[in-house]
Amino acid sequence: MERENSFPLPPQFNKNVKIRSIKQFLNYNRNNFVINTHKDSHYTENKSNWIKSIIPEYIKTNFRFLRDLYKVNIEALDSQIMWLYDKLRFMFFCISYHCYFRYEIIISIDNIGLVTSKFLNFLKKSEIYYWSLEIDTNKSNLFVYRLFEVLYTSCLSSTREIIIQENSRLKVLSNHYSVDFNGRNIYFIPHSPINSKKFLNRNFFKQKFKFRENKKIILHAGWIHDAMCVDQLALVSRYWKNKYQLVLHEREKRSAEEPFIKHIHSLSGKRLKLSLDPVSFDNIDDVFSSADIGIIAYDKRYGGGRENVFKASGKLGQYLKCGVPVIALNLPGYSELFSKYNCGLVFNHFGEIENCIDQIFSNYQFYRDGCFKCFEEEFDFSKYFNRLLLSISNHYKTN
Repeated sequence: MERENSFPLPPQFNKNVKIRSIKQFLNYNRNNFVINTHKDSHYTENKSNWIKSIIPEYIKTNFRFLRDLYKVNIEALDSQIMWLYDKLRFMFFCISYHCYFRYEIIISIDNIGLVTSKFLNFLKKSEIYYWSLEIDTNKSNLFVYRLFEVLYTSCLSSTREIIIQENSRLKVLSNHYSVDFNGRNIYFIPHSPINSKKFLNRNFFKQKFKFRENKKIILHAGWIHDAMCVDQLALVSRYWKNKYQLVLHEREKRSAEEPFIKHIHSLSGKRLKLSLDPVSFDNIDDVFSSADIGIIAYDKRYGGGRENVFKASGKLGQYLKCGVPVIALNLPGYSELFSKYNCGLVFNHFGEIENCIDQIFSNYQFYRDGCFKCFEEEFDFSKYFNRLLLSISNHYKTN
């Protein structure tokens, strides 16, 4: 059965842009979180006998690991097959269009995009630009995923044109896959919007939730998941001043009856507000501009890709574009950026967030002005995308 799309439709583009989509079959559990399946996990045995006692501990540990590895792969066999089926369908979908249109330049997104583009390159030589958005540094114990990662690493090693958000992300990509990017053409493009002068509706949440005028909206926008520390945010928000209102706005359609959604609502003492209906892409600015302060946090347990997300965080650029000061967990990059532009504050412990809120509101326009300046100099997408366009233009001139 095809997976139902829970994301908003793409925006309207000019006639020179064609969007073609293919549906997936494998769904994912939005209430599934970090599980420790590493080899060095702690094992305990309730029973013992003299035969086991003479077997070296490292042999027993490895046996248990292999036993559990086999078990988890058998249990996940159906989902692995479905995952592989989706990837193969996507690849053949792309191949069919490539055979017809004979693309000269391919911009491939993330691992499946890069692997597919390499196959397309066998059919017709094309210039491949690899655009890295998501970096998953967690090691899966599922065989199909491991084999695919080996294939992806091989493709990454032979790719010369790399698009990524900034240097720390490039280092994470290089270290995790043991690929040396020296001598490659690197394009640093933040994951952020294009600047625009359109009128923004700053009352989206006040109209949606019927807030009073004195309510100060503290927004977390994006995936409602513990990878974004929303459980920690919910817990501390129950002790904030009444005028500070935490709002969680989702990127896709969710239900208030989902276990994790109910859990975080309970953690907040039912104080937080849940915005579980995504808006169209054309109205995203209205959502962000309706906040007084934006919050960003990522859980380090999800690996270097999350810990070093920084300019790969779409919400950061959106907050800054809309003049919304940011409070962020003190992960790499934020403190230096906020100190340079006075557009936000960092916290080390979630209990410090309310003090950060107080400090920003004590000089709100100062921080708001810093946001606009920071966006213009560091995050305006078109400013950084032009270098890539120039490279593509030069490719056409020389071919």
